[in-house]
Amino acid sequence: MAKAPKATKKAHCPTCDGERTCEVHGTIYKPWDWEDRQHGYSVNGGVDHSLLECRGCETVFYENSSWNSEDIHRYYDAMGQEQYENPREITTFPKPEAKTKPVWFDAMQKADPQLHNILSQMYVAYDNQAYILTAIGLRTALDRATEVLGIDPAKTFDEKLDELRNGGWIGQTERDILAVVTDAGSAAAHRGWEPGSREVSDLLTSLEVFLHRAFIVGQKALGIKSSIPAKQKRLAAAAKKTTP
Repeated sequence: MAKAPKATKKAHCPTCDGERTCEVHGTIYKPWDWEDRQHGYSVNGGVDHSLLECRGCETVFYENSSWNSEDIHRYYDAMGQEQYENPREITTFPKPEAKTKPVWFDAMQKADPQLHNILSQMYVAYDNQAYILTAIGLRTALDRATEVLGIDPAKTFDEKLDELRNGGWIGQTERDILAVVTDAGSAAAHRGWEPGSREVSDLLTSLEVFLHRAFIVGQKALGIKSSIPAKQKRLAAAAKKTTP
């Protein structure tokens, strides 16, 4: 007797990192309620727990789909009547592999293992939307980068940025941009500032541009110098003939 086909659903596969058709190996729904009888206030919701298998790459993963009565999305239907629904928050485990690290990231290990470790932890914070920690990590990474480039770590950030500019590592515009990176990190660490995702993305890009040029492209360009043939010296001018 042929087996009945398994139920399927669309879900975000962590390996394919995209929505795929997945087989449902098991699912259970758990509702919950909370009530404050003293003040007549209540909240309810529920969670769908599912064990799924991607039909493409065959990865087996867990999906958590939850909702609660406090999160309401209102909209109007085709008849102009107001409707509402409770949107779901969906998470999967394992999470998709991070794609935020630049292709040259592993080369930073050779440049400086400590800087590589700082950046690695910063990317983990960024991937998990811990933007306060990300901003602090950006500032810490820039601080370490200046030290690797030979700048006195006891100097203030303004002094370090001035030395980067005066030493030819950056121009005035990039000095101003990196000053924003350091100020953002200070604000997150000491003033409780939480940047948004777009702000963190822009700050991260600014730091990556600097690191890529200072530690990757710049070093490669200097390495090419030895293979470039030397400029030919100008031949000495022929001696002028003297007239008898």
